[in-house]
Amino acid sequence: MELKKLPVIAMGAWAWGNDGTFGEKLTAEDLRPVFDAAMRAGLNLWDTAYAYGMGNSEKILGEFLKDYPRESVIISDKFTPQCAESDAENAVIELYEKSAKLLGTDETDIYWIHNPVGAPEWTRKLIPLAKSGKIG
Repeated sequence: MELKKLPVIAMGAWAWGNDGTFGEKLTAEDLRPVFDAAMRAGLNLWDTAYAYGMGNSEKILGEFLKDYPRESVIISDKFTPQCAESDAENAVIELYEKSAKLLGTDETDIYWIHNPVGAPEWTRKLIPLAKSGKIG
């Protein structure tokens, strides 16, 4: 994966697809004009996580990404230990793959641990994913 220059502003998709707990309950229809305006303005770094709406944020963002060349967008996504299945052999990879499917991509520019709980253990499990070329 080619390293991309990071812009100074990231656009967050934290409340996208949530149940209204974090402010307004916005639909994809509400958010589409915001996404397109941001992209036109050069704001192309999008931050999301599976924990945001239990995949809904990634799903909405993934729908919007379909209309843009992959190389024109920078995706920041997160592994949240609390969202992982506890009996998974490699929860990091399994959750990454679930997120990548929702986002409609096979690579993520930035992938990080969303919560420091168990960080040393989870960091070790991120290494194979990083070496695979699926994350930048």
